[in-house]
Amino acid sequence: MDNQTDCEVIVWSQQAFAIIQPIFYISIIAIFTHLFFWIQFLLYPSVRQRSMQWLYAYLITDLLLLVRFFLSYIYRYSSLCIPHHPRIVICYCEAIFDNYLNLLQSYILLALNICRYLQIVRNHNVYSLNRRLILSAHLFIYVLPLLGHVTLIQRGWSHLQNPPGDACDLLPTSLLIRLVFLLFSYFIPVLLTLTFLLRSLNYIRNTDGIQSREIVDARLRHHRQLVIQSCVFYSLWLILWSPHLLVFPFYYKSSRVGIVAQIMNYMSIAVDPVVIAALDVRFLNAWKSSGDHVDRQVRRKRSIRVPVIRFSGPSDEMIESSSNAI
Repeated sequence: MDNQTDCEVIVWSQQAFAIIQPIFYISIIAIFTHLFFWIQFLLYPSVRQRSMQWLYAYLITDLLLLVRFFLSYIYRYSSLCIPHHPRIVICYCEAIFDNYLNLLQSYILLALNICRYLQIVRNHNVYSLNRRLILSAHLFIYVLPLLGHVTLIQRGWSHLQNPPGDACDLLPTSLLIRLVFLLFSYFIPVLLTLTFLLRSLNYIRNTDGIQSREIVDARLRHHRQLVIQSCVFYSLWLILWSPHLLVFPFYYKSSRVGIVAQIMNYMSIAVDPVVIAALDVRFLNAWKSSGDHVDRQVRRKRSIRVPVIRFSGPSDEMIESSSNAI
């Protein structure tokens, strides 16, 4: 279109719409799993703790990914006529925030495991003693990756893909840029996350020098619990989430490989709140409290007998006396 002031109707192509449908249905399921999780968060103060702030930040990025998907879906499904410059801005935002939010998740989990390591190994409560440091870590994690994406665009190191009837995407322009991006977006945060996690587990498992049998048993129980939680969560995380960041620098998102990676990524978004809540004893206690409350209400209703009102006619004596009077 030569005149950049004219608007253009942006719609899904038939092929792109058919490809995007599985992600749409998975996202619907994800909305309900996240809604159930945040209802528990609002109802039970026991799960609103500072030590869980990184997990909540991780789940908020999940919600933002869902918001970004539905806005993109509606934007093309509603057949709006968009002028040229707003259309380019929307296209860049659509391409940047998908990669940006997925990148955030890797560094949020890294921060979680660093804080957990300091609490377990160093016996240092960073959430109470280093609030400014935690706040600075939040700002650093949220701002730096966004500046990195903007720098890639300004320097011409990434190219905007804007195919007609399909989603926008950003692809690095050279193999070196792709490898550097992969190093900082995936390998460094993932390897550091696993390193701090394993060091925490190893410290809990090590009971040398502890004389009290009760302390040893408590440490071993805590170790088993963390091992189960970590194996389940990080296995699902690596299997479902990793392909998206590994594929992104090399394949367009709407390619066959890119679509498979996106489907796995949104499956991860759908199961994240369920896995986190099921593996955390605080949420298990909250669920048990809800179940006990419902059970008490049901038993109370069953124990209350409804009085039966019997409607009887006049007694035989009254009928007989009426007959004699007649």
